[in-house]
Amino acid sequence: MISYMNNILCVIVTYNRLSDLKECIKALTLQSYKEFDILIVNNGSTDGTDGYLASLPNSYHIINQANIGGAGGFYTGMKYMMDNGYGYLWLMDDDGIPDKKQLEELWKNREESDYLNALVLDKDNNEDLAFPGKINTVASICTERLTARFVHPFNGTFFSRNLIEKIGLIKREMFIWGDEKEYTYRAIRKGFKPMTVTTAIHFHPKEKGVKKVALPFFSLKNDKILVKPRNLSKYYYRNLGYIDAKYHSNLKSTKWFVLHFIYFLRTFQFIELNKYIKSYFAGRNDNYN
Repeated sequence: MISYMNNILCVIVTYNRLSDLKECIKALTLQSYKEFDILIVNNGSTDGTDGYLASLPNSYHIINQANIGGAGGFYTGMKYMMDNGYGYLWLMDDDGIPDKKQLEELWKNREESDYLNALVLDKDNNEDLAFPGKINTVASICTERLTARFVHPFNGTFFSRNLIEKIGLIKREMFIWGDEKEYTYRAIRKGFKPMTVTTAIHFHPKEKGVKKVALPFFSLKNDKILVKPRNLSKYYYRNLGYIDAKYHSNLKSTKWFVLHFIYFLRTFQFIELNKYIKSYFAGRNDNYN
């Protein structure tokens, strides 16, 4: 094993988004800080991605594997980084675009935290956040150079080797939607403080999913649930169950379970309700077969 303890491995996970991948790679070549290697994990793409990757210079590291989801791809990249002695991991999806100074800003702030995230802006409207959540404006975040109030991981995220050694690798069985949240909760539980560097910008499409009000005739704070596309929703429900059981109080878990239950019931989505119940409790029992 060659040791690169002060070096950085950038990991991109890709699946059937060749055009986006090319745009992401181009942005990496334009980085102002250039001391890093690139690993692309291809999750069994069928759109010509493998041929494109084969045409890249030998300086690019490539892993082709079956489609085991974003979580499986990130796990593979993180394991490669650890096995090959890198000191830092810079992690992103194929549809994200790092600003040309993103890595430079993350690198400058590396001593502030073992877990740094870029500020993720909407790819189509740079004045908006890609994942707004409880915070709706960019200006409300950028009053500080570093903030713990808003972190959206695995989008230009910068991990130290020290963090990974202390908390382990990503839970690859989660497949999609929840692996980044679980890893963040795990880091916090171990005493790490995830921070966003507001001068490190990452562009990403808006969040996939729609916020729905569970109880339209009552005024409850934070009563909106996130509804994901049905073809992949079981993974989201399962991972919610796992995270609730491992990191949330019974009161908080019960609240969100009930809100989902009511929403699917009152909208007559009985098949989705059945899927939700089965998947959620599979996650609570850590059943990832």
